[in-house]
Amino acid sequence: MSSATTLIGPLLQSFFVEHLLQHKQVSPQTVASYRDTFRLLLQYAHKQLKTEPAALKISALEAPVILSFLDSLEQDRHNCVRSRNIRLAALRSFFRWLTLGHPELVGMATRILAIPV
Repeated sequence: MSSATTLIGPLLQSFFVEHLLQHKQVSPQTVASYRDTFRLLLQYAHKQLKTEPAALKISALEAPVILSFLDSLEQDRHNCVRSRNIRLAALRSFFRWLTLGHPELVGMATRILAIPV
């Protein structure tokens, strides 16, 4: 199975448990902020892509979807630019981590990492 068909759920679990908690030992506040970002992203993807979060593949989260999600935070949720950028930082952290274990996703991740603050 290629990484493009990999479900996002197990990747997020590894990111939170192994990377954030065990390796980085981030604060509970950071974990909560990142959790909220991905909860919002999964809800957005469910609404826009008509895909249940449990069935969502990493390949569905290309840069245009992420950009649209960030725009929706400002437009629909009325988040300020600072809040949007905090969400973007969490997404960047995930996609940077993802490239370490899945080098075949570097192209996709690079496009997301290039999204300006």
